[in-house]
Amino acid sequence: MMVFSSFGQNNGDSIEIKKVFGTVFRQNGNNLTPKQLLDITQTNAEAFEEMKIAKSNYDVGFIFGFAGGLFIGWPAGTAIAGGEPNWTLAGIGTGLILISIPSSAAYTKHAKIAVRIYNNGLKTSGVNNLDLKIGLAYNGVGLKMVF
Repeated sequence: MMVFSSFGQNNGDSIEIKKVFGTVFRQNGNNLTPKQLLDITQTNAEAFEEMKIAKSNYDVGFIFGFAGGLFIGWPAGTAIAGGEPNWTLAGIGTGLILISIPSSAAYTKHAKIAVRIYNNGLKTSGVNNLDLKIGLAYNGVGLKMVF
């Protein structure tokens, strides 16, 4: 009889946290979006719950930041084109961007926690053994896989 062992997950599945011009999450050399992080962490209930909080903060920050950018960009574009800009609109845009900053910070905080929980889960309980047994059976050669 022959026996082989294999593992279902390895450290290559872990997520890296990089500080560049902000925080970047990477897995296997690829940058991850908040949606991808949410999908990946589904295998760990605690990490997934934390990532859901992070993703909702990201969404709120994105909406306010995007709207603020539009409100600033419209008058700036008007001024560049030689028109009369509405600086009140730009002021509102600045306020919206300022509102988005705490949401972005909360996203980063909760996403880092989710990634730490996920990575720790890989190291402790995420490894699954696979035993492959080949041997004689009553009607010939048999193959048995045990997870």
